[in-house]
Amino acid sequence: MNDQHHTADTKLDAFPTYRMSESAQHRIHQNVMKALEQQAPKQKLTRGISPRITAGLIAIAALFILTILSLNMLQTSPNTAIETPPAPTEPTVPIVSGEDEEEPEPFDPAALEQRANAILQALDRRDMATLAGYVHEEKGLLLSPYLSVSDSTVRFSQPEIATLLDDEATYLWGYGEANTDIRTTPAEYFEQHLQVERFFEADEVLVDTTSPESDPTNYLSSVFPDAKVVEFYTAGTEQYSGLDWRSLHMVFEQEEASGEWRLIALINNLFTP
Repeated sequence: MNDQHHTADTKLDAFPTYRMSESAQHRIHQNVMKALEQQAPKQKLTRGISPRITAGLIAIAALFILTILSLNMLQTSPNTAIETPPAPTEPTVPIVSGEDEEEPEPFDPAALEQRANAILQALDRRDMATLAGYVHEEKGLLLSPYLSVSDSTVRFSQPEIATLLDDEATYLWGYGEANTDIRTTPAEYFEQHLQVERFFEADEVLVDTTSPESDPTNYLSSVFPDAKVVEFYTAGTEQYSGLDWRSLHMVFEQEEASGEWRLIALINNLFTP
């Protein structure tokens, strides 16, 4: 009987149990051992049969029972269920509404004139740090003493504006009477040619248009097609038959990132024979 138990235990230990819980293994083991104990009285009646043959038959029966139980557990185990992959679905394309797109702010002539007046105040005070805050970040600031712009026209980047009056270098700003060079430092240019103080009492402040005396051919529109111009215009006097008029043109372009109208040019103009 002990040999039969030992043989059954050996077979049970060799049987794969990775899909059975410990409680299931223990329950099966008890059932097999109980079956062996029930066979003990019968062995007295079958002494003619070899004990090894009897033990082998019992072990085979135990393995058969375990195989049936294991197959049943495999069929009912949730871990062995074959899942059918979901049917492919078409990707959802988001609908973009045109209402969500940001549109540039509409042009406001009154707001631009107010900005031009603030720049005029900063120029008069020589407050270059404030002036730099109005200058276009990418295009910088162009300065010209006459209504003439070319590749050689003096231009400064926005960071240079804050300390521009401390620059002691001389620049060729353009040409004056008799085609003489206008070559000065930035501080001298502000005093001799920009002359912003005379425009505080301008006869006209024109927004997005120019006076016929200062720009009869719409020159600025051809040079700066995407710009808006604020002109401070001072009419001439009778003493000089109106030929002593002067203008200061502030040219603005809209920045793409901020949508703000930024200063890109300060262009003076006056009558030239």
